[in-house]
Amino acid sequence: MTRILLAEDRDVPWEADARPLGLLAPVHDKAPVYYRLPDTPDGHHIKEYPSGLRQLVRFVGVEEQVVKYNLR
Repeated sequence: MTRILLAEDRDVPWEADARPLGLLAPVHDKAPVYYRLPDTPDGHHIKEYPSGLRQLVRFVGVEEQVVKYNLR
C-alpha cells in the first residue's frame, strides 16, 4: 500500500498528486486549506486556495486577517 506523504515529507510540496479515476474530488478542491510549515511565524497559518494562491493569515478571535496577500 502506498503511503500518502504530507507536504513536509515531499520533495515538491506544491505539486498535486494525480487522483485515481472514479474517486470523488476531496473537499479541499473547492475550499482553501490551512496549514503551517516549520518556518511559519507563531500565531500565523498559510491559507492555500485550489488555484495555487497562498496567503499568510492570522486569527484574532473568530476573525481572519490576511497578513500577506500573495506568498511566493
